[in-house]
Amino acid sequence: MLSAGKLFQDIEAAGLLIDNNWTVRQNDHLDKETSFIYRSANLADLNSSFADKDLNLETRKYAIHRWRNFKRHEAWLLLLLEEVQTTSLPEFSYHKQVDFFIETESERIPFDLKVTRFPRSASPQLRDRELAEWFYLNQSTEGRFHLGNRFFVVGDPESSLYSLEAARMTVREFASEMRRFRHFINHGNGSSSRAVVLRHPSATNL
Repeated sequence: MLSAGKLFQDIEAAGLLIDNNWTVRQNDHLDKETSFIYRSANLADLNSSFADKDLNLETRKYAIHRWRNFKRHEAWLLLLLEEVQTTSLPEFSYHKQVDFFIETESERIPFDLKVTRFPRSASPQLRDRELAEWFYLNQSTEGRFHLGNRFFVVGDPESSLYSLEAARMTVREFASEMRRFRHFINHGNGSSSRAVVLRHPSATNL
């Protein structure tokens, strides 16, 4: 398994090949044509895939954007596991609603990690609990929809999500005072979830 540092390094290097603006609208055709990103564990693998395929420049850029967005989730997960001693992985390698656990004195709490930019359609005045509620209410209704526990890492700007040093500071701030970032979210169906909201970069990083 790659270290968080190596994966962040690869993601940063990939970013030098493109700009941070998504210039092509996401579509099923290009998603299918660039599905090899999910088999590319690192930047070297991605470049090998490019060498094997006859892709135009715009499609390569599309693939790099998708790979960075896909791998930033893994990079943040690795960083959490490295920096927060009470985190652990689930017993099975893939679970639809559980990426990792946070252990307390009395329980082992499952979380689904979501690494995303601050939503453009949300009010910038939202407090952390309100932002978590916004994400639950506005999530996709397709395969990834669920009302389980979520761990939100929210980048503003989105480009900040790719900085290892800033990410490490944000995670260490969380580790030092976890209770401050935890929220209980009540849903319209009567169920409730636990949510963590990490705004990144944190106020201490600015």
